[in-house]
Amino acid sequence: MIRRFSLSLFFVLFFSAIGFSQKTAEVGILVGRSYYLGELNPRTHWGNGVGSLTLGGIFRYNLNDRYSLKGAVIRTTLTASDEWESFQFNNQRLASFENTITEFAGEVEFNFLPYKMGDKRHFFSPYLFVGLSYFLNDVSTTVEGFDPAPISQESGGRFAIPFGTGVKLSLGQKWAFSMEWGFRKTGYDFIDGLENRVNDVFESGKTYDNDWFVVSGFMLTYKITREGPCPVYNF
Repeated sequence: MIRRFSLSLFFVLFFSAIGFSQKTAEVGILVGRSYYLGELNPRTHWGNGVGSLTLGGIFRYNLNDRYSLKGAVIRTTLTASDEWESFQFNNQRLASFENTITEFAGEVEFNFLPYKMGDKRHFFSPYLFVGLSYFLNDVSTTVEGFDPAPISQESGGRFAIPFGTGVKLSLGQKWAFSMEWGFRKTGYDFIDGLENRVNDVFESGKTYDNDWFVVSGFMLTYKITREGPCPVYNF
């Protein structure tokens, strides 16, 4: 009984906080880098040519000083090559790939500290985010080390779970700066276009290890709503 009452009270307070908070909206741009983690790049995050330019646009809807909803569209080209890594396939497989990614993401952000654009006391906060995305991929893969069977390259649309962390900084009444580092769990092993086995001899991919990609970047946003003296007059 007490547990049920506590859960009910939590949801009432949570949705009341959302409903009666002063909501604001922002639009902006994202500039950063993206990279792939998988068979051709199992562990490298920096150096060795890892990372490609990423551009995008974002929309953030601030429910209150703790929670925000964010929508984003990004575009990048993921690349990797056996030349980056020194493991047993390096002199046999010599594979490389290029995959153009367009991602549409919806995320929920949680601010560790109270945050509000234009507030001199609450102008900064680290945050966590998690959501769901749909990405279009167009992959091209080559294997030069031996004469492989045809590569079954899969392009099209897939779902992923984006999650990560970042920081927000208010730059005044209308502008804000953010930077974040986010992983994409894809549940998909064809971002690199590699079969798990080639000619039934060489292991090209791994059946137990799906591919990921990572997006990190800087965001500059502009507040497009006005705040009235009472929350009911806000967007």
